[in-house]
Amino acid sequence: MEINLTIIITVSIVTTIFFVIFRKQIIPLFSKVKSIGPSGISLDLAGQKSKPEVDPKAEAEALMRQLDSVLVRQLEDNIKMEFGKKNLLGAEGVPVLIRYLAALSIAYNFSEIYRIIFGSQLSLLDYLNTQHPQPIEALRPFYNSVASVYPFYKEYSFEQWLGYLKSQLLIRDDSGSISITVKGREFLAFLTQLGLTRNKIG
Repeated sequence: MEINLTIIITVSIVTTIFFVIFRKQIIPLFSKVKSIGPSGISLDLAGQKSKPEVDPKAEAEALMRQLDSVLVRQLEDNIKMEFGKKNLLGAEGVPVLIRYLAALSIAYNFSEIYRIIFGSQLSLLDYLNTQHPQPIEALRPFYNSVASVYPFYKEYSFEQWLGYLKSQLLIRDDSGSISITVKGREFLAFLTQLGLTRNKIG
């Protein structure tokens, strides 16, 4: 099902603003997730002090005010119009928004990774994408090939260089055996789809 590009851009903007504003409230919830299933997300709230019931309408209005701007309202109208054309303004539209929100969150994360990642790290990912798991020392030449070229590598060790890829979950280390992850493969596919060059500095 095709969704207008305006919807994708709009949800991306709103998602980013929402996360920035409410990140302190959202992040702690991850540790309380008990299960995720067809019926939704279940939180483990055992031991939490009961709080007085809140008015959902008032809460919704308060959240809407936090994201209020002329541009947001304009794009919001565009989303409603496009969803209205597809008869998705009811509950049926919620799973669609969730799916696109998830995809846009991944795309945003990939864009941030690409902004920071070095060309040598991209070369390593391309290599691992075509290989069986490799011992760590077999990967050192990718680092050595640029460490002598770029002065900043004097303060950036091989362990840190490899550690960035681990921290972003692009590769995994199984007792010294390095392999690319599903996220790593999806990241490379993202670069190919958008035509982004692998020829970056470092």
